[in-house]
Formats: sequence, C-alpha cells, structure tokens
Amino acid sequence: MIRRLAVFAFAMFSFVGMSSAVRADEATSEVVWKRYWMAIEVQKICHNTGFSQSQYDNMVHLINQRINYDLGAGVRHQLMNDAKTDAVDLTFKYGCSSPDSQNYLALYNSDLAPVAGQ
Repeated sequence: MIRRLAVFAFAMFSFVGMSSAVRADEATSEVVWKRYWMAIEVQKICHNTGFSQSQYDNMVHLINQRINYDLGAGVRHQLMNDAKTDAVDLTFKYGCSSPDSQNYLALYNSDLAPVAGQ
C-alpha cells in the first residue's frame, strides 16, 4: 500500500515538474514568435511592404521551425494581434529610425526576407 502511494506521489511530482518545464518552453516560444511577427509588422509599416499569402506561409513556416512547432494556432493568432498593435505603437511614438525599430528591421532582413523572396 505504501509502495503504491509512493509511486503515485512520485508520478504526480514528475508530472507537475514536467508541466512547469513545458510552460517555460511555451513562454520562450511566445517571446520568439512575437519578436518575429513584430519584425514583419515593422517592415510593413516602415517600408510600406505588402506580402502575398505564399510569402506569409513561408515566414510562418520559418518561425514555427524556430520554435519547434510549440504553439497552437489560437496562441499564435493572439500573438500576431499583439505584435501588430505593439508595432503600430512603436513606429507611431518613436518612428522607424528608432533603435528598436531598426532592430526589428534587421531581424526581418536577416531571417525573414530570404524566405519571403525579398
């Protein structure tokens, strides 16, 4: 009886520890996803860039590879909306020549522009 209880307790603690690690990975993935989508939005605003559906698909595929397909569609959609709002705020308040905007543009140019065909 005590052995079963000990095995059960060990399994529960392992599950709790594992779920904490998963949440930490998901939080990291959310930061990475939002950073890349901010780069896309800043590129659109600062350079008046339009993307085709295939270009979006290629960029999303690259971002998903970077985060190892860690996030579901609902989370990604919310992060895309948040990134768009933050990009508009950033470029409106500080302009496209601000250091933060330039960092996002550099990220776009180094990682996303090659897969977008630009």
